[in-house]
Amino acid sequence: MMNAAAVMLLAALAALAAAPVAASAQPCRAQTLSIQGEGVKSTFCVVGVERSKTGGGDVAHVSISESLAGPGGTLQRTVSKDVLLAGQDGRLSDDIPLRSLGIEKTLHVTFVFRNGVVTPESALLIPGAIPVL
Repeated sequence: MMNAAAVMLLAALAALAAAPVAASAQPCRAQTLSIQGEGVKSTFCVVGVERSKTGGGDVAHVSISESLAGPGGTLQRTVSKDVLLAGQDGRLSDDIPLRSLGIEKTLHVTFVFRNGVVTPESALLIPGAIPVL
């Protein structure tokens, strides 16, 4: 025969099993960049982070989903970058070819990685080093 504590435990476990699991939202940053006079909507989402310790310090291996949309097309891709952390923060950069947007240049973006989110800090259109952020 089950005692009252065991019955309550089984009831609690059954309730947990039946409860819906809430999907966690991806940490994203979205903004519109002005590239060659056109508005390009950019969204950068962290989709994965793995942390490790190396001889050089703490490193985060960050996977970022990049999405850009402009009048000439769209671009979606996922990249992975290693970030050397100072405390919990770090900086990383990525070069994004814009050919699929109809732009024959590359967007060089520098991000700040903080609290599991990448925030664009600066962006240059290259060649030419034209600031767009």
